[in-house]
Amino acid sequence: MKWKKSMPMIGLAITLLLLIYLESPYSLINEEHARVSSIPNEVLLAEAQSAAENENEPSEPVVSNDEESAEADSQESEEVEAQDFTLEMMLEEKSKIDGYIVETYREYEIYKNENGEVIKKVPTSNFDYIRYYDK
Repeated sequence: MKWKKSMPMIGLAITLLLLIYLESPYSLINEEHARVSSIPNEVLLAEAQSAAENENEPSEPVVSNDEESAEADSQESEEVEAQDFTLEMMLEEKSKIDGYIVETYREYEIYKNENGEVIKKVPTSNFDYIRYYDK
């Protein structure tokens, strides 16, 4: 008689556990579409390959000290004018790695003046990676 009362609870628990398993990325039905992997390592490998390919391109021109100090002064004056900035994520790169489309987003500090015009964009070191299954 005790079993008859506990059977619905056991059935409910088994159903919930089965549902949780099937919705997880580790289930057999979701294995093709949602794999757990280390995207940053894959992206680093792709970036290293592209850096090796771009190694033969010419570097940036040399800037004299006078030009650098003038640029620094102008940047400081712009920063004084635009104390407030917003952070925005912008698409940096879209690549195909191991059958997945990997989008690399980088965070930028966006400085605007009183009129809402963008004065400058400063890249930060924060990146986000989104990976999509490519059919």
